[in-house]
Amino acid sequence: MDPLHLEYFSFAGRVIALALMHKVQVGIVFDRVFFLQLAGMDISLEDIREADPCLYSSCKKVLEMDAEFIDSDALGLTFVREVEELGSRRVVELCAGGKSIVVNSRNRQEYVNLLIRDRFSTSTSEQVDYFSQGFGHILSNSRLQKIFFQSLELEDLDRMLYGSESPICVDDWKAHTEYNGYKESDPQITWFWELKKICRLLEKCQQIKGSNFFSSGPQ
Repeated sequence: MDPLHLEYFSFAGRVIALALMHKVQVGIVFDRVFFLQLAGMDISLEDIREADPCLYSSCKKVLEMDAEFIDSDALGLTFVREVEELGSRRVVELCAGGKSIVVNSRNRQEYVNLLIRDRFSTSTSEQVDYFSQGFGHILSNSRLQKIFFQSLELEDLDRMLYGSESPICVDDWKAHTEYNGYKESDPQITWFWELKKICRLLEKCQQIKGSNFFSSGPQ
């Protein structure tokens, strides 16, 4: 592992903070789990559905499994997690004495919660901390960093950093435009909106053209 890899997270935090400060879209979206970590919020099973589909599916099965079956210890699960690092595997206890605690129908929810916490919080805490430090360094008060993320929805943050994929509605844009020194009926304004409509029409034609196997239009 690169000894400077934690500094990369700090640098990334600074870049993102600067992009938000100067309202620059950098073409990225945040992973939901990472967003929750930065906000200091708990991560639930549903939150990891996209981040780790395999773990999500496994945990879901454990929670929905027949109580008698899981109480029979047929799965042989205990409160541990296997971790692979640099080609070798090691066992991490999810709680004190986890190796000797058998998962059953009464404690399986706690097992899943601890498994998710270790996988997505404990094991990545250093990286998240360094990103937070870099982000907070750009703010006037680093303690505001967690409040900033708590005040947002993930979709809001993604819109600020990536933008919206929805096409611009020229008519809606026109209806909400304020003119300074011009009137809507002025020739320059009329030409501007006509040009925008033509540009949108050309974009649509290009999308239709690009959806075909051949770049040429109908003969």
